[in-house]
Amino acid sequence: MDSTYRKSRIIWVIGTVIALFLSFLLCQYVFYEFHGNNQWPVFMLLIGLVIIGIAAIFDGRTIMVCVIAGYLGGFLLGILQGVDSVDHSGSVMNDWWLKWTIAFFVIASIGVFWDLIDKTIE
Repeated sequence: MDSTYRKSRIIWVIGTVIALFLSFLLCQYVFYEFHGNNQWPVFMLLIGLVIIGIAAIFDGRTIMVCVIAGYLGGFLLGILQGVDSVDHSGSVMNDWWLKWTIAFFVIASIGVFWDLIDKTIE
């Protein structure tokens, strides 16, 4: 592996981690009033970092981009499509976090399949 290619991979990883962290800050603090949850955005950030780390090992740039798109897109989908419901104890609940998680994994999976197809074609 030549040094230019190695530097390019390092820049990709650092760039996607920064973009994911900025997405986290946006979702956690700027849009806090929409969801009111402290733990779920952090949990999704950690999952995203793990996926980016694994993708970095296998040079999956599309996966890295899809993780960021899934984080933001899933958040927006969850907030816009979340439904309030009342559980058996009378507490009001919202399913935004579930829709966010599903959308996040679907978009990240698209990135995985895209990278696999791209590497197979090469």
